[in-house]
Amino acid sequence: MLVSAADFVRHFARYRDEARNAPVCISHHGRETHVLCEVESYRAMRDSAATSSDEEGSGAEALNTAFSLVDWIDEALIVCDADMVVTFANRVARALIQLPASAIFGRPLFEALPRLNGSLMEVHARRTLIGREPSSADIPSPFKPGAWLRFQSFPLDQNLVIKFRDITEDVNRHRLADVKEAILAGMSVHGAIGYVRLSVRGTIDRVDQPFCDMLDLPEERLMAVPLCDLVATGDKPRFRDLQERVLRGDGPDRAIVRFLSNRGDLVEMVLSMVQLHGAYGSEGAICLMTTLPPGEQEHVAAA
Repeated sequence: MLVSAADFVRHFARYRDEARNAPVCISHHGRETHVLCEVESYRAMRDSAATSSDEEGSGAEALNTAFSLVDWIDEALIVCDADMVVTFANRVARALIQLPASAIFGRPLFEALPRLNGSLMEVHARRTLIGREPSSADIPSPFKPGAWLRFQSFPLDQNLVIKFRDITEDVNRHRLADVKEAILAGMSVHGAIGYVRLSVRGTIDRVDQPFCDMLDLPEERLMAVPLCDLVATGDKPRFRDLQERVLRGDGPDRAIVRFLSNRGDLVEMVLSMVQLHGAYGSEGAICLMTTLPPGEQEHVAAA
């Protein structure tokens, strides 16, 4: 119901009764200025407005908290909208791309980071944006020559989330492990180079087939046996001294040592030993051995 202000004043009692059933709109010079309603309806609207305001405030606060937490994860994270405009980049991402927030926020991703153009990161990001499918891969870093990234992209509502971290050390570690395995395979094919890996206690952790053939002993008989127990009695003091120096970290060393074979004879070998370093310090030692032909001991000693 719409009434003029003058009419409302003249018939206040009537319109007060009308407001119990439906709101009464009051106009002044033809423009609505006030609404008269019963107190219960007003309180309901007030409480509803307060609840909505609290929910909006809580949502904004939760969003700010989420971004604050994401800023401290140990992976780089960039969020773009549907137009590939950067809306967020955490501190790890800013450190990897070596740009401040002001240089990338609010700018198109490939304009703010031109090094991404033509990279695998661009291919995966665009595929996720267009196809709405998550993507992940280990890719060369577009930010640093020779570096590698573990990359992931996925859609989030209308946004694109890009997540990545530096895995250069992991890649190099795997490469070294592959090279090591290849070297061991080559030594086994060569047939005349014995390989023994010792624990920090001097016991055998791993042997190759050539060393087993040199001593005419199967691998299962050699595992967990102190290497010193296989050395001839007269050479034990010299071998123990060499092993202690290497395991102590005094550097690699070399010596001519005689080993007892399962055939009952002595096998004279040139032995080199180097400390094996792991992630948490010394993990033992690596020994390489080649047999010394008869009559060669004096020649080696003189050299």
